[in-house]
Amino acid sequence: MTQTFGEWRLDRRARIAVAAGGVVVLSAAAITAGVLWGARGPATGAGPDDAYATAPACEVVADELLASVAPSATLEAAERGPLVDAGGNSCVWTSVDHAAADGVPPRSVQIAFQAHFTDKAGDITGAQAAATRLAELAPVNELDGAAPVPALGEDALVWHSTADADAAELAFRRDNLVVRVWYGGADLVFDDARAGAVAVAEGVAAAI
Repeated sequence: MTQTFGEWRLDRRARIAVAAGGVVVLSAAAITAGVLWGARGPATGAGPDDAYATAPACEVVADELLASVAPSATLEAAERGPLVDAGGNSCVWTSVDHAAADGVPPRSVQIAFQAHFTDKAGDITGAQAAATRLAELAPVNELDGAAPVPALGEDALVWHSTADADAAELAFRRDNLVVRVWYGGADLVFDDARAGAVAVAEGVAAAI
């Protein structure tokens, strides 16, 4: 089953609901919940052929890029940790605290990075594992409005978030790294959310 940001458990301390539009901020811990340690134990390290030995830091997302889609947004949560045969980092920015003062609707940008590593047996490369993970993220039917994003790779997709039909979720891959972007906010229609998610993803792709 495809799992979306909105389907993961929300951390109480980071759940912020805004009446005018219902922006929901997911904690970084929730984004990686349940996968820090798996049935096979802690993550292995990156193999010599894995292009990304670690997940990028939140700082790769430029302030100018964030300001273009979420004015006055600040980093609300960040979580880095080991996954099973992978390393993860997740970041949540929101302008909820500043939107009223700035006179703009609140916006949220959420990004999860997963660097997949070649398994201990050497049977599955990090790039192969990342490709499999990206395929698992893809919506299972056309009702989600999934569409390809050629500029981000042949397997990149953007679709309606199941947590908020007017928000957009996007996933793409670079070698053994899977990048997942969520963008939404108050008074935002899906076409604009999709454009914002693509803009964020393209900026991230250029930075990494």
